Amino acid sequence: MGMNLQPRQTLDLHTPTTVRYQVLGWVCVLSMITYIDRVCIKQVSGDMRDDLGISKEQFAWVFSAFGLAYALFEVPSGWLGDRFGPRKVLTRIVLCWSLFTALTGSIWQFTLDSGYELHLPFVGPVPILFSGFLLLVLIRFLFGAGEAGAYPNIARALRNWFPYSRRGMAQGMVWLFGRWGGALAPILIGLFASWFGWRGAFWAFGILGALWVLSFAICFRDTPAEHPKVNDAERALILADRYPGQTSPPISWKNMLKSRTLWCLCLMYFCSNAGWCFFITWDVEYYKTVLGLSGKTLDIVSGLPLFFGGVGCILGGFLTDALVKVLGGRWGRTFQGMVSYSLGGIFFLLALTTTDPWLAVPCLCVASFMKDFAMASSWATCIDIGHRYSGTVGGFMNMIGNMGTAVSPPIVKYLAGKDSWEMALVYSACMFFIASAGWVFINPKRVIVYTPEDRRRLQDEGAIS
Repeated sequence: MGMNLQPRQTLDLHTPTTVRYQVLGWVCVLSMITYIDRVCIKQVSGDMRDDLGISKEQFAWVFSAFGLAYALFEVPSGWLGDRFGPRKVLTRIVLCWSLFTALTGSIWQFTLDSGYELHLPFVGPVPILFSGFLLLVLIRFLFGAGEAGAYPNIARALRNWFPYSRRGMAQGMVWLFGRWGGALAPILIGLFASWFGWRGAFWAFGILGALWVLSFAICFRDTPAEHPKVNDAERALILADRYPGQTSPPISWKNMLKSRTLWCLCLMYFCSNAGWCFFITWDVEYYKTVLGLSGKTLDIVSGLPLFFGGVGCILGGFLTDALVKVLGGRWGRTFQGMVSYSLGGIFFLLALTTTDPWLAVPCLCVASFMKDFAMASSWATCIDIGHRYSGTVGGFMNMIGNMGTAVSPPIVKYLAGKDSWEMALVYSACMFFIASAGWVFINPKRVIVYTPEDRRRLQDEGAIS
């Protein structure tokens, strides 16, 4: 009895390639470099103040200049990614921040008197001067403007390269690497500064970014269709859960800005960033003056809150998807946010009860962890309510949120006074408590409707009534 043998199919024709994970690797490294360059300045702020003749109060405005520019240019840079593709825009972003990172190390102490005076009411004549301090503020402002839009464009790239069911995992990995870059920054800046001085450390980080962007521009492509190593199976996998042939009409800014949930989400994120920015600005001064840390111990400890925050990002991403299945679309997102920020504020206050670094530092690490444990809920809510323009909604939320990063450094330094940090930590805790309360008024099921066609389709899907 003969056997009917069938030709064996070639496995390569039916097994998807894995180029999408190479893309994920590129953007994870980008996220890490972003936070290394952003955070490293806090570690050498003391040396910079001494060399440039800048006070702590003045340096607070150096921190704020970055946050303000980053917030103002977030939405425009995100729009450029939609218009020209993430490859071109991310290349421009990294080139800009690499340049301004290197220029930060090139500042010197000087004062130029223009010979003119500005007459202000109730103040009197004020001489118009230009100094190394003002130049540093300008460069950090341009640094923030150059780096703005990195995460919206990363999100755009991940949308192009990952199926809907895996975008949460991909986004969680990006934030994990970003936070871990911030955790690694103090150790790296301390090492480079010991070799080359604080100026040479900034130059080294600028060169690192330039090397990354050169490789990125050569290897990265905006879509799977443009990449020669992507096979048909991987393209089909990425496009499997998308609507074929769908084109997006222009966004309705009027309808978007009428969303109460969006504004509550933005207020929550503003307070969230206002409290959290302590970990990327003034925490080193707190560890020095209150906890008495120095040397390599200080380098390691100052990175720990961001390290544990990264762990919170990835764990929170898995939990929010699980909670949605159990508690539904609204409370599955908001309950996690309410609890996380409440606990974060409590642990900020617990850190005030001791000056023992072995007790205070773990409390601050938990506060950072709990904040980032809600990160996935925040960005998932943007996707939930943003519908087809979730990237723009996310950019808008991030813009308002980074206003909190801009205004908080001077406030924290003012509250700290002459190295008395109790009220500064109370301020950060209060910001977390307000963020927790904000989640009560956020409803991720209130999808923003942009057009009548959107309303009809969402009604057919049962997403709105």
